[in-house]
Amino acid sequence: MIQVKYFGVIAEAAQRDSENIAENNMTLAQVLMELSTRHSLGDYHFQVAINRKIVSEDSDQVLSDGDEIAFLPPFSGG
Repeated sequence: MIQVKYFGVIAEAAQRDSENIAENNMTLAQVLMELSTRHSLGDYHFQVAINRKIVSEDSDQVLSDGDEIAFLPPFSGG
């Protein structure tokens, strides 16, 4: 199982803070495409982290059981 966490406006768009998906051995790009379509995230800007490390959205990294993906919206503050 892969744990997916959503933050800020991404969580609002997905209507959830987290979910688990069973897609193992898929690349990050494949999983992002599926989740973006499922939750209509195409209009949002975000960064993606795998196991708490920011990665490129088009990463060909293969996800494994126990991985965590986080959708991080732009942060602001000062």
